[in-house]
Amino acid sequence: MLSKVKKYTTKTLNPLTKVLCSLGIKPNHLTFAGLLFGLLSALLIALSKPIYGSLLILISGFMDMLDGALARNCGEVSAFGGFLDSVFDRYVDIAIFTALGVYTGRWLISILAMSGALLVSYTRARAEHIIDRCDVGICERSERLLLVVLGLLSGYVYQVLILIAVLSHITAIHRVVYTYLISRGV
Repeated sequence: MLSKVKKYTTKTLNPLTKVLCSLGIKPNHLTFAGLLFGLLSALLIALSKPIYGSLLILISGFMDMLDGALARNCGEVSAFGGFLDSVFDRYVDIAIFTALGVYTGRWLISILAMSGALLVSYTRARAEHIIDRCDVGICERSERLLLVVLGLLSGYVYQVLILIAVLSHITAIHRVVYTYLISRGV
């Protein structure tokens, strides 16, 4: 859902991306920074520091948003950059859900949430070999990260993990059905 605002965020971030571009900062630099902040957030969550972990999730998410905007605004979009960004996002997702398992001791629901998150990404990647675009669904990465942050800040981590598990799997199934219908011309 939040991916629908990408063109607006790119435009909003234009002044910042111009400065970064003039400083010689490349999109992949921000992609690596996003990975580091994401992994550090997972470490802090596993060490029972949810406030700091939440802050670093937000910074990691901002880096993830900024790398794409920088690439688009500075004419540095590349297939490899998109690939690297996607791979690093999965590493961060796995690290965060693993950390949430450590933090809550609720491994089954953490695994179900993580598998749903991975399937959302996987179904999109595979679908886009068949159809042009498959960004349907209610629980994409941005929504999941915001829910994790809200859960960590409110103390309702277990409930948020349940919500993410359910909504992520619904989103993955939605993408399967959507791809089937579009590929059949329905």
